Amino acid sequence: MSSKEVKVWRSKIAPTAKGAIFRAKRWFYATFYGKGDDEKREKSKENWVKLARLLVEKSNEEGVSEKGARIIIHYRDDEGVFQPVRAEIEVYDLKPIKTLTVSLEGTS
Repeated sequence: MSSKEVKVWRSKIAPTAKGAIFRAKRWFYATFYGKGDDEKREKSKENWVKLARLLVEKSNEEGVSEKGARIIIHYRDDEGVFQPVRAEIEVYDLKPIKTLTVSLEGTS
């Protein structure tokens, strides 16, 4: 299935950018690495490794690797080969708003 159409994958918000990149890695391997022949798998893996390296470098360079984040990947599925177009790291400042305590003592 060849597609010139750019597809988009978004991770859930993770507690850290490292965690969001790990979620993207799991998505990649589940979606592309099981497909096709060895040549397609290896080409997809090369493309993933290049993208992952850039994501890690950018998050470290910006000092956001330990902040909450979501990864958004724009890509093409070129006959089963993962072709990333661009990726975004949305960074969040996750902080507690309120703590609610629920006690089970004294209840029957």
